[in-house]
Amino acid sequence: MLQSTRTVMLLSAALQLAAFVRTAIIAATLGTSPAVDAYNLGLIAPSFISTVVGSWLQMSFIGRYTSLVATAETGLAAAYRGRMLVLVLALAVAFASLCFLLPEPIMAFFMPAGQTAMAASAAAALKVSGLILIPIISSDFIALILNSHGRFFAAALAPLVNALVSVLGLWLWPSLDLSALVWTLLLGSLAQGVVVITALLRMGLNFPIDTSVAKREVRATLMLALPLLPAMMLGNSAAAIIQFRAAALGEGIVAIYGYASRLHGALAQVLVIGLSTVLLPHFATLWSRGRKKEITILFRRLARCTVLLVAYLTLGIYLMSETATRILFERGAFDAQHTQRVSWLWILLSLSLFPFALGTFIAKFCQAVRGAGSILVSGIISFVVTWSVTWFGASVASLGVIVSAVLASAVLVTCFWFLWLGQRVQIRPILEDIGIASFRIGLILVPAIAAERLSNLQTNGLSDTLGLLVRGSSYTLVVLSLLIATRSHLWFLTRHPGEAQP
Repeated sequence: MLQSTRTVMLLSAALQLAAFVRTAIIAATLGTSPAVDAYNLGLIAPSFISTVVGSWLQMSFIGRYTSLVATAETGLAAAYRGRMLVLVLALAVAFASLCFLLPEPIMAFFMPAGQTAMAASAAAALKVSGLILIPIISSDFIALILNSHGRFFAAALAPLVNALVSVLGLWLWPSLDLSALVWTLLLGSLAQGVVVITALLRMGLNFPIDTSVAKREVRATLMLALPLLPAMMLGNSAAAIIQFRAAALGEGIVAIYGYASRLHGALAQVLVIGLSTVLLPHFATLWSRGRKKEITILFRRLARCTVLLVAYLTLGIYLMSETATRILFERGAFDAQHTQRVSWLWILLSLSLFPFALGTFIAKFCQAVRGAGSILVSGIISFVVTWSVTWFGASVASLGVIVSAVLASAVLVTCFWFLWLGQRVQIRPILEDIGIASFRIGLILVPAIAAERLSNLQTNGLSDTLGLLVRGSSYTLVVLSLLIATRSHLWFLTRHPGEAQP
């Protein structure tokens, strides 16, 4: 599992780097222009649909499919994946057709009143961007199959190829405008599909024509959609709600949030989503074999490592986010005022990293055991909190309040997940580890802050890039030195005697 985790996280980091290059090109060329607003708004529906369908498949398909593979029921597994592939392709085509044929009504339904010009531009973006649903949804399903068979490299490589192709297309496009943004995105998604299909063909997995033996499995998967689809829609609506609320505050606000969300999302993808890709089939395997004690041990180690990494990163973002944002984006159409607003939103979003990470890990366990009702409850909590906070933020015209909905939602949803987890495994050791880890890393970070502040004073005459390198190195070296000197790294990263295998 550790080797697979490293592979996925390294490829996820490379993916985020490629995505940053694309975002930097957009920022330098278009800044916070209406085209960027329209691009972000036009992507909401395809992103929402692909996320909902992908979450449903993770919840309803991969747990059962992994169990069939683990118990060597190869015939039923083959029929199951074949029948599901036909279903997934049909759904992808149907949703893409809706976006292509009805972009104006879709955007008019969500856009605030008085934003007709922005709605028209967003509808034009949606008409093309909706086509990515066919390769993306299909690729995500094939990636789940690859992950279930331990082929994590190919599944993680595909999104990276997607990003590289879209960046190259944007770089070579004669004139950057809204059309360039959406068409290069479509090219990247097609490249992603080619990668996963190639990997699937190399595995030699068969997709039998006669799949009648899997009727019961597919029916169970569809029945799980009844509570799951509302749950996924509610749980994944946060990004859409925030962007539509932000659109009501005026031109360029959606773009500002989009850049901050890109910075925050990079860390979340590498640290949380990448690891969750490996955790889901691993949880499914452990649960199917009744190894509850190992699940508790895994959560204890996840909690300690998460506290360590998130505390280090969140404080680093607070100290150095403005300089980092300036280096990454401040050129061309992206000015100093944009840097200040984006860096502040990045800090707000980073506060949600810890609850989001732990909540996601527990949710993956719930998906592995197919706890559809609990997923629905978590989605309701997320939707209600997000809608309430963003409504209040829009009423007082505060983008900061609107964005703080991410933190409020993550905290309350994670509290629910801990209550759920406590009914299945022992959570007291997990909570104790979180408390001890917070105390340990808190003591270590105090001198690290002093080192970063001192180095900041000493680097005033240097360039931003060199100054950030010195400050970040000082901060990191103090943290690493104290971790090793106090032997805290052993406590955070290794198995404890009390966690020995049963």
